[in-house]
Amino acid sequence: MVMRIGIDARWIFPQISGVGRVTEKLIQHLGEIDSENTYLLFFSDPGLMSQYAARWSKYSNLRPILVPWSIFSPGNQILLPSFIRREGIDLFHSTNYMLPLFLRGPAVVSTIHDLIPIKFPHFTPRAKKTRFNWLFRRLLIQCARRSDRVITVSHHTRDDLMRILGLPPEKISVVYNGIDSKYHPEDRTGNPGSLPPDPFILYVGRFDPYKNVVGLIRSFNRFSREREDNPRLVLAGHLDPRYPEAVEAAKELGLESRVSFLDGAAEDELIQLYNEARILILPSLYEGFGLPPLEAMACGTPVIVSDRGSLPEVVGDAGLIVDPEREENIAGAIKKLWDSEALRSEMREKGLRRAKDFSWDKTARETLKVYEGLVDL
Repeated sequence: MVMRIGIDARWIFPQISGVGRVTEKLIQHLGEIDSENTYLLFFSDPGLMSQYAARWSKYSNLRPILVPWSIFSPGNQILLPSFIRREGIDLFHSTNYMLPLFLRGPAVVSTIHDLIPIKFPHFTPRAKKTRFNWLFRRLLIQCARRSDRVITVSHHTRDDLMRILGLPPEKISVVYNGIDSKYHPEDRTGNPGSLPPDPFILYVGRFDPYKNVVGLIRSFNRFSREREDNPRLVLAGHLDPRYPEAVEAAKELGLESRVSFLDGAAEDELIQLYNEARILILPSLYEGFGLPPLEAMACGTPVIVSDRGSLPEVVGDAGLIVDPEREENIAGAIKKLWDSEALRSEMREKGLRRAKDFSWDKTARETLKVYEGLVDL
């Protein structure tokens, strides 16, 4: 059956987040692998829609479409359902937890990446979905129940959905995120202009407390304070005024000359950073998936990750696993990997092999199977 599939592209924001990147890559690769079905891509920002319409213009089955309602507006709940029906959509997919709850007719798929605000509300203390936790929890439960199928990005999160939200296992499909083919080892000379010339440890991500960036900076201080080889720590991500603790910690420890903050690095710069870093570290207290370690491994960079959430599931034996609440544990792992070229070479080869198991093409194909299984019922 040829389908008209609606995908909520409003989760792509000007500042690309993890959910935005997953949405963007999924849409692009569905365009590449599927020439039969038509995809209507919902935007509410005209500028972003124009940008992505140009980017996806070579895919004739991808049709960006402008709607006047933001994801969290009343119109999204009240008026979007009738708009979807008028467009003759057979299946609607929201790539995050929010759905038009009164949508009837088409099959409905939602992606739930993690349950951090419900499971660990103290991890995101200044986020709106934490401050209004009771409402977020209710909305998430209703959206999960309204969905005909929930896609999640790891078996760890699937288990959370069953245990915390009470979803039956047959309603959940695990579809791993992928890695774009542009993430690969490169022979580069020189550094980005804003980077120090010395070897560096790289962190990529947000600055919410659950990312444990302050713990990373303190651990880096333990590792670097008595060394003469001048290691550096580069933190790449959008600086968030709600969470200034990482910048403050670097200043308090006198690390301004050794810690660099790159606010809003573009994807091409990230790829260069991955290639030039000696180590990538993600010491989060929880992750629903964790893209940066995979992207780094695909670029041939050894990784250190925490033993929490889905990170051990994603990385496997291709990285060093640490307790993120023990700074001496993190510092010890950094020292072990930093000082051993043989270990870095071993982790590099393991990482490259592990990364081959993940691709956006595979993500798109498995997502399309979910669509086909629902519409063919």
